[in-house]
Amino acid sequence: MANSGDTSTTQMSQQALVLRFLNRTRDEVAQLRACLPVEPLALEPQVLQHLARIAHKIGSTAETFGFPEISVIAGAVELLSHDGGKRTARERIELGMRLQDKVSALEIYVEHALAEAELLEPVPAMPISEMIPRLRVRQK
Repeated sequence: MANSGDTSTTQMSQQALVLRFLNRTRDEVAQLRACLPVEPLALEPQVLQHLARIAHKIGSTAETFGFPEISVIAGAVELLSHDGGKRTARERIELGMRLQDKVSALEIYVEHALAEAELLEPVPAMPISEMIPRLRVRQK
């Protein structure tokens, strides 16, 4: 398929749409990972809000493409990211660890689904003229 810059999905196969979703989701999971601070005590409300938005975007689309596990894990990240007010240091550490675990699980599921989807990607048909061996013409 030639890339004409058109983002319309009307001409894309279901498989191509799945691959596009999974590639985009892999990038979004990388954003989730990048937002998580190394030190869980550094989890700020703005970071949690951003995590919730990205996770919501992933979760709301994943089941549509047949990935309920990704949807459930993203939903868990979203729920965990809703800051319920002040947290103790221990609660923030636990929250950070749980978010790390969920994002790791998302990474695994997305990479696995992407690998499987790429295996199912149809091989472009070769023109018949390419399958026929070329005959060499003798020059006299």
